[in-house]
Amino acid sequence: MPDPLSPKAASAAGFNHFIQQSSGPVYALSCLLLEKGARAEQATTATFAALHPLWLKDSLSGDGAAASAYRECIRQCAVLARDRSRCASGLLNWDDHVTSALWYGIQLPLPDISQILECSIPELKARLRGIREQMAAAHSTLPAVHRPSAG
Repeated sequence: MPDPLSPKAASAAGFNHFIQQSSGPVYALSCLLLEKGARAEQATTATFAALHPLWLKDSLSGDGAAASAYRECIRQCAVLARDRSRCASGLLNWDDHVTSALWYGIQLPLPDISQILECSIPELKARLRGIREQMAAAHSTLPAVHRPSAG
């Protein structure tokens, strides 16, 4: 029986706790980037598999752990999405799609997104403004829907 007080057992327990805390948001991001299904599950699993060696080296802890998990999730999703000519939204390039998923999808605060994407807050705000403009332009080109009047 392994010693429950050994550093290895404590590290494993800590990583399991980290997975329990982070797996929901990481899976949600995977679903937003890849659409729900096997690819999202695969990206989530690959994310934590890639983070485990960092955890064992004590390179993954504190406030940066969540950002690292999101960053790795984005990387894993990008690998799985390479064969797709367009991302799930169909309108945005990959970087804008990721930004949109973090802001509108899982609704992270700007400082957190800035840390995950490793960009300044003013740069992030400019990117979000561009995304809103693209979405508004796409919406304005949609055909008008005629609704019969109630009466």
